Amino acid sequence: MFDKFKHFYNKDNLNYSTGYVDPFEFHQTFYQVLVNFKVADLKNNNPPSYVNQNMFLFLNSLMATIIISIACYHGLVTADLPLITEAGTYTIVLIYKMIILNCTRKNLPQYHNFLRAMKKDFQYICSVGEKYRAQYFENQLKTWKICIVICIFNVGIGILMNIFAFLSLFYFQVTHVEDTEQNRPLLFPFWLPNVDLSKSPFYEVFFMFGNVTVVLYTYNFTFLHQTQIVWIRQIISKVDVIIWNLQDLLVDIYPTTNKEQSEYFSKLIENRMRDIIIHHHAMYSLLEDYAIVYKKLLIFEQTVSSPVICLSAYCVAENFGKGEFQGILLLLCFTSIVVYFVPSLMCTYLSLKIKSVCEACWSIPFWNAGPVIRPYMILIMQRSLRPLPLQAPGFKEISVETFSQKMTSAYSLFNMLRA
Repeated sequence: MFDKFKHFYNKDNLNYSTGYVDPFEFHQTFYQVLVNFKVADLKNNNPPSYVNQNMFLFLNSLMATIIISIACYHGLVTADLPLITEAGTYTIVLIYKMIILNCTRKNLPQYHNFLRAMKKDFQYICSVGEKYRAQYFENQLKTWKICIVICIFNVGIGILMNIFAFLSLFYFQVTHVEDTEQNRPLLFPFWLPNVDLSKSPFYEVFFMFGNVTVVLYTYNFTFLHQTQIVWIRQIISKVDVIIWNLQDLLVDIYPTTNKEQSEYFSKLIENRMRDIIIHHHAMYSLLEDYAIVYKKLLIFEQTVSSPVICLSAYCVAENFGKGEFQGILLLLCFTSIVVYFVPSLMCTYLSLKIKSVCEACWSIPFWNAGPVIRPYMILIMQRSLRPLPLQAPGFKEISVETFSQKMTSAYSLFNMLRA
């Protein structure tokens, strides 16, 4: 079993050293999830109807959000601070899921542009860019492995939450004493007026509803994380292609007094420079499409990450002080940190990678190439030094530094609530 997974993880059954490699076959788990979420249909010019799986996911999130919001309102009326913080945390998290689904439906053209660009890059590497094949597919294999790890992480979190919910119920049944005010535990703090959710059959219905909601949520986040990782890594691979082409710009070109040779070298440099400009423009088109889809989501994560982490940690600490261990909220707190950290790290790396194009331009002896390409080199260098189009007025950049500041803010809020 382990050997099969190892072969699958390392792609031992796929030979990508020769011939054409289909990107959707290479990143098969990623593409299959895109098909499931109705964003991979490149042949259909009309957006697919928002039904079936996506509608079911949205309705599930909407129902859970409404019920949790009612519980949060009940906590405000009764001044129950633990209930307010716990229900408020889950409300924010569930609203985020609906925002993700809405962005998926709204930005289908950008997803299609990304898939077309991905296919075009694989065609280039397998034909014109044969000498870059080994390095390129080594990076693609890293992308594949990161996707597998993030899938395992998401699935593992969902399974652990469900396991903890069942263990909590089992522990309650074993230790429960009759004629006490203790109620059977639910995965989410559901509450409805004039309904006792601890009695059958309401308890069974809401217990299973909570477990199903967690499974669907982790499934939705698997789509989000895989797409983000593959998209950013594809932009990084595009940057690598640009750098490799820049390094080869003046290969086999030397000063000459022969007029024919000089004209041949000039033409060769122009053709190579044209390819570099095409790749550079395609890279920024890919980056702009990514910003259209994910800038709103990244800013939302930046805004709510600190409150969610703080409130979930506060609930865990408060309940632990009362002798109750909130393993589900602890998992949510840990997951929120990871979910916010991964895109922050990748965007930071992407920013540094794009700036390295400028360094690659400086590394070549462009003063020997004649005056034709110098204006293009300057434009490439200037554009590479610009910040990523992932910022908005009033918000900080998406980076590890901002992540560190938000974690510091969450810790300060946690200490203030505990004081």
